[in-house]
Amino acid sequence: MQNSVGWTMALAMMLGGFGMALGQPTAANPSGGSDARTDGRPVVRIVYFVPTDRKPEPDYQARIDRMMTHVQAFYRNGMNQNGYGQRTFELDRDAKGALRIHSVQAKGPMRNYGRNDASKVRAEVKDALAKQGVNIDQETIVIFQLLLEWNGKKATEIGPFVGGGGPRSGTAWVYDDVRLDPRFLSSKQPGGYYQGYCTLGKFNTEYIGGLAHELGHALGLPHDRQQDRDGARFGASLMGSGNHAYGENLRGEGKGAFLSPASALPLSRHPLFTGKPMPAKPITGRITDLVAIWDGLQYVLSGKIEGGAPSVGLVAFNDPILPKGDYDAVGWIGTVNADGTFRVAVGELKPNDYELRLEFFSESGDSKAFAFRYSIAKSGKPDLRPFEDTIAFQRANAAFLARDAKQLSEMVTGLKQKYPANDPVIQKAEHLQRLLKPSAPVPLDRIPNTAKQTAVADLQFESARVGYGNAARNQVIRAGDSPITLEVGGKFFDSGLFAHAPAQHQLRLNGTWTRFTTQYGLQDGHDGSVVFVIKGDGRELFRSMAVRDHVVREISVDLSNVKRLELIVEDAGDGAGSDWGVWLNPQLQR
Repeated sequence: MQNSVGWTMALAMMLGGFGMALGQPTAANPSGGSDARTDGRPVVRIVYFVPTDRKPEPDYQARIDRMMTHVQAFYRNGMNQNGYGQRTFELDRDAKGALRIHSVQAKGPMRNYGRNDASKVRAEVKDALAKQGVNIDQETIVIFQLLLEWNGKKATEIGPFVGGGGPRSGTAWVYDDVRLDPRFLSSKQPGGYYQGYCTLGKFNTEYIGGLAHELGHALGLPHDRQQDRDGARFGASLMGSGNHAYGENLRGEGKGAFLSPASALPLSRHPLFTGKPMPAKPITGRITDLVAIWDGLQYVLSGKIEGGAPSVGLVAFNDPILPKGDYDAVGWIGTVNADGTFRVAVGELKPNDYELRLEFFSESGDSKAFAFRYSIAKSGKPDLRPFEDTIAFQRANAAFLARDAKQLSEMVTGLKQKYPANDPVIQKAEHLQRLLKPSAPVPLDRIPNTAKQTAVADLQFESARVGYGNAARNQVIRAGDSPITLEVGGKFFDSGLFAHAPAQHQLRLNGTWTRFTTQYGLQDGHDGSVVFVIKGDGRELFRSMAVRDHVVREISVDLSNVKRLELIVEDAGDGAGSDWGVWLNPQLQR
């Protein structure tokens, strides 16, 4: 562990030759802009998390102030570049302008906090700050952790390095280290480590860039790769790979990072950037009309959103399905008129399967998203019918949620006049009709001996429990006005079990069933991580790898001599948030 005053002094001697960028803070104005806190205005709060076997790094208060000021200036410049003026978040400072840093003594040593222990760190921080009268569930916080370990010249990331949140609250987990200081971004001197030995400049690029990136997630920003034209001009989008490019322009090693239009628009409505408090109720509404037209170079979506708070902005995130990646969605800015009509054009069309997410933003910063799956052929022409189909089914789903059997029946009749009998839209709408009057679960001993197989979702369980909501058959639970049909990877299943982690379904067998087959996956529209487990008489028969994508998988297990079958869904070690696991078409066979 290198944590010496000598190292700090050596770095200090090097500062004279290293320049600052972006906000150009000065001694007289350490923030590069006004940071005097206005009463009631939301601020970003800073926490310093110290394990029991670590001591605070030298000069951490001043360095963290410089880091946060640098990132603050980056966002200010990015908002200005996107036409929103000198907007940025405010930092929590006292009356004299000093940055407030809440020091939290951890309950355990550094090695007690692994990469997947974000919730563990946050829980300790929450308890500590509650004693100071701060409820972090209503704040945006950055936790600087002493969870980066040096062994000689090699650094190892021990704890979480992640962020998440939205306009109401958010958390970013990042590292502190004596080598981290924006003054070193221009340095080409050795002394850093990131996936190999590197310069101090590169080290600061990765970790101060990571700070800016994870704070973006805490503010509610998703991953967003730069458009090709912007990449050529400005470099890498901060919420794409910009965390690896931040400040590299100061060393002449690239164009650096920038704030994309798809990130700037949501931030322009964020309470931290407007100073206005968040309303109690989230935005609601639904798309009531949608038309998709391809002009040979791009496709244009136009339609109308109705209900709930008025939308004032729109971003379309076009996300390739394969190869699986988390930084390749490209954002496109749209317009929303006062009457709810909207328009957005999506370009850079390349052959692939895609998920397009339309995210609408209210004046207060809240948002609502709608997802569509479609494909682009090798010719570059998109198949736009899924957009129309999705809206048609959403209307049927709304009738189902309203328990309006008459309206749903009329919609099914209209769909049958428009589409072929076996069309998936019709199949899903008819499935909703059946769910309005579901059959009672059947005891397994009432299945005729002549039956070679039976649907597990239709059987009576010995017990069933799920981690969120209630156990549901052949559907997922209601979440707002989202579809309740079982869907993974864009594929619809009419038989299955909702199994939000931690979930367990127990079924007592009668000795005549010899095999269990099922497909499984993570419900579309949810980005959790789950593990599927099958047990027979308490013995583990199958355990999946952690499932984080939306790919349908299949398994078949031998049930010879098994008297009790257990279907279990666990979280993947990172908490149960968004862990909407689903068993798809599970079957017992003789």
